[in-house]
Amino acid sequence: MEDVSAEAYAELIRSCRVLEKDGHGEKVLLNDDGQIIKIFRRKRLLSSALFYPYARRFAANAKRLLQRDIPTVIVTKLGRCRQPKRDLVWYQLLAGETLREYCQQHDPEAMISSLGVFVATLHQRGVLFRSLHWGNVIVQPDLSLGLIDIADLRFYRRPLSVEQRARNFRHMLRYRADRELFDLHADTFWTAYSDASNLPEADCLQLRQKLPVENGI
Repeated sequence: MEDVSAEAYAELIRSCRVLEKDGHGEKVLLNDDGQIIKIFRRKRLLSSALFYPYARRFAANAKRLLQRDIPTVIVTKLGRCRQPKRDLVWYQLLAGETLREYCQQHDPEAMISSLGVFVATLHQRGVLFRSLHWGNVIVQPDLSLGLIDIADLRFYRRPLSVEQRARNFRHMLRYRADRELFDLHADTFWTAYSDASNLPEADCLQLRQKLPVENGI
């Protein structure tokens, strides 16, 4: 990881467009080269982030997703600032718009079907994306789907279990507006998901019963 001095960090904040911030400071920047800079704050003095920085985890997740043929961001640089204590990751913006934005502006039926196939692909390839929601799924210009904000991921050697899949669906539908739109097209999603998942029919039925989206979560 590249060392980032306090002066260089301050200049970075000054020179970039701030896309996201909270009470602790800036979280996401956009630089003049069109790259995103994500900033991770180390919350405790003694933390696993001291030995395995969040920025490095983010980069490792991106690499493993791409190895599994799942579109995501391409990391170009990692950095660490000691004062303030921040880890940084530079990556290329994934072109497109969020699934939430797309469905607000277009007929969502076909994209809900694509989402079913995409989520089934993640689950079959052993990817548990705990930040899976419609703001972190990108509809690319060719209408294929990809992932952003990939810090919170787990990878398994085998396809996810029914329980793991059910929990992941709850993550995907955590926001009311997303869930309400999903409920209108739930049959389309489940048909596409079931066909792409290669799960036995009994497992698909059990999974849907664990998440009765039509009646609310």
